[in-house]
Amino acid sequence: MIGWVLANGQIAEIHPTSFLRRSKSECTIFYNLVQTTRNYVHNVTRIDYLWLAELAPQCYALKDD
Repeated sequence: MIGWVLANGQIAEIHPTSFLRRSKSECTIFYNLVQTTRNYVHNVTRIDYLWLAELAPQCYALKDD
């Protein structure tokens, strides 16, 4: 299973018809959550995790090591 734990604690996975389900990526975002007997995300895309701190600094920040 390729999936995530969502902010509400539920587990979601990439829908079986998605091309990204067959590949690994460091960071992805999704637009649509479909709840059936399982939670599936649709409209998934790979992104560079550095974009999150730049585009949504109110939600994400980079840690200095």
